[in-house]
Amino acid sequence: MKVFKNLINIFCVCLFGIFFTACATKEPILNKPITKEAFEKLKVNKILNNKDDLSLILTFSGGGTRAASLSYGVLKELRNQGLLDEIDVISSVSGGSFTSAYYGLYGEKIFEDFEEKFLKKPIQTTLIDTFLNPFNWFYLSFAGRSDYVSEYYEEEVFGKKTFADLREDSPKIIINATDVSTGNPFTFSPENFRRICSDWESYPIGRAVTASSAIPVLFSPITLKNYSGCDLERNSELLNSFLKYNDEQYLEMEKYHDKKHYQYLHLVDGGIADNLGIRSLLHIVTENDNDIMKVLEKFGIPNSKKVVLLIVNAADSLDPNIALSKTPPDIQTTMGAVSTIQLKRYNTDTLDLIEFYFDIWEKQVKEARCKDKKDCLEEIKFYLIELNFNQLPKKQARKFLLTQTSLELPAKRVDEIIKAGQDLLKESKEFKILLEDMKK
Repeated sequence: MKVFKNLINIFCVCLFGIFFTACATKEPILNKPITKEAFEKLKVNKILNNKDDLSLILTFSGGGTRAASLSYGVLKELRNQGLLDEIDVISSVSGGSFTSAYYGLYGEKIFEDFEEKFLKKPIQTTLIDTFLNPFNWFYLSFAGRSDYVSEYYEEEVFGKKTFADLREDSPKIIINATDVSTGNPFTFSPENFRRICSDWESYPIGRAVTASSAIPVLFSPITLKNYSGCDLERNSELLNSFLKYNDEQYLEMEKYHDKKHYQYLHLVDGGIADNLGIRSLLHIVTENDNDIMKVLEKFGIPNSKKVVLLIVNAADSLDPNIALSKTPPDIQTTMGAVSTIQLKRYNTDTLDLIEFYFDIWEKQVKEARCKDKKDCLEEIKFYLIELNFNQLPKKQARKFLLTQTSLELPAKRVDEIIKAGQDLLKESKEFKILLEDMKK
């Protein structure tokens, strides 16, 4: 019976892949070329609204509705702590991008209707019913399934908003995807849209979130056109900084200047390149000569004394039942396990890298601020706060770690994960240290 079930799984996946791969080539291109006037006026870096010496940077990981619920719970607790207005940047991946994009558009309204609009909505059931309905196959063969999904998100979740509709007082929202044509992370940012000579402000947010969460095979890639004609000068000093600090991922962005050989970008789930949403932040530092002081100045927060990197990590865990069975796991379990193994190892390396850089950045800021001063106390402190399910009591952690990565969860489980996000932040040792330091 188990063997028969495995054959059925393989057949369904193959049939699904064959049918929908044929549709992927017909994906429409919706990004618009940028005019010369708009290119010259484009603000590449958002000046942050920093009211005091605290800068709060959030990253929301991938993980479907599980990740969206956890990051939403963290936002709720930040509101309870009176720190919501301190958020300067949110970098998000896949499921976490639903939360970041919605907050960037609607602010505290997220606490009124996000659960109804997304977290507790039967989105996955709706999409599957649409894909499997033969009457929709003709439309999907021309539009592509990711095009349908993006239209659905625009209509039902984000209200047909574009990046131009982000709130003026919104944090800088960084939505991350992966470009399969270069193997490189791609962020939906003014900086990257300048590279492909495209209009960032007119691009639909629902489509960006679709790209960020487009699991390969199940969804077709979202395609962008790499336009010519905006006469973007290549910065040799910037290129040298990428080489100097061995930022190979960001160095790959130089390929987009080759308009002949890289005419299109094909974007899929951002978790493939970085499931924590941290690497795009490191790239910003690299392009500023790996000098964190230059980054703080560029974003209008040069006097920050406390910089907090709050990582909301909704990663799942390997199913322990795999090791209890003599029969090999089915294709779905195997694919899930392979993904979990890769993400876990990469996440660990990324967190280690961040801690390594903290010491360097603190020294850079101190040197810059204390230049020409004899008695200088203008130091800075970086706080790394990572929240993950393993920090919960064992039984509770196991339940969430084994919660499937999907776009639909039972309402009760959503409520439990939201509360877990709040509890994780409240009980975080590093967060408590931050709160105490803020009183000094």
